[in-house]
Amino acid sequence: MTDAPTSSESSQPSAAKSLRKESVWEVYYPFNADQDKDAVPVASFPMIIYFWPSLVTFLVCGVIQLIGGGPVGEEGSFTGSTLGWWATGALAFNLMIIVTDLDQKKFTIFILVLLLAALGAYVGKLQGWGVIGLIGGWFGGLEIYYSTHTYFIVGFFLALFFVVGMTTPRFNYWRLEPNEFVHYIQPWGRDQSIPRLGSTVSREVPDVLELILTFGGGTIVIKREGQVVARIEHVPFLGKRMKSIERLLGVTRVQQS
Repeated sequence: MTDAPTSSESSQPSAAKSLRKESVWEVYYPFNADQDKDAVPVASFPMIIYFWPSLVTFLVCGVIQLIGGGPVGEEGSFTGSTLGWWATGALAFNLMIIVTDLDQKKFTIFILVLLLAALGAYVGKLQGWGVIGLIGGWFGGLEIYYSTHTYFIVGFFLALFFVVGMTTPRFNYWRLEPNEFVHYIQPWGRDQSIPRLGSTVSREVPDVLELILTFGGGTIVIKREGQVVARIEHVPFLGKRMKSIERLLGVTRVQQS
């Protein structure tokens, strides 16, 4: 899925209108995306950004189990195997995102396969199919337990890696400016510069699940003369950022000497 902004350009002085000064902290969230800006900062985030469901699940399960009195708890309490299934499912979900790329077509097929599998299991249970019953009984009999310490230690390491990963974009980012696209690596400064003239910027969404987990995220692709010169991947809130990028690229500003 590709969403490319219009490439029309019109020269006008930079003093013609009041521009909002951008902040590098906007790599995390695009504030005031509907306003004209002198630049749009964006950054590629590490894939740990997709692990926030596992992070939240393990910490919440740890707190619930701590209150509930241990992995087994009292009969009828919301502890034990139920929490183990939730934590295992969240981790398996995140691992699936890492190893698969479900575009729109593949995602639709994946959902249909899940629905057909659920329908087959339901019909098999009604009809008393032996194989379905054995498989369902085996899964239903599984009891997954984690100690409270396990929940918290896994949650701690996920939180640690998440914080480290979320810090990286603050020091390794791009500034999309009206006349050039500049890559910065702090504290050294400018690392790469791509002229705006002859370049195009487009949005790609290689994975629907990644799109959902990054709240409308995706990949920014910069092409020059038909060749890909830069890919800025795993950008959160990219759908909202494209508003600012489209407004910025619609103008070539004259620099005052």
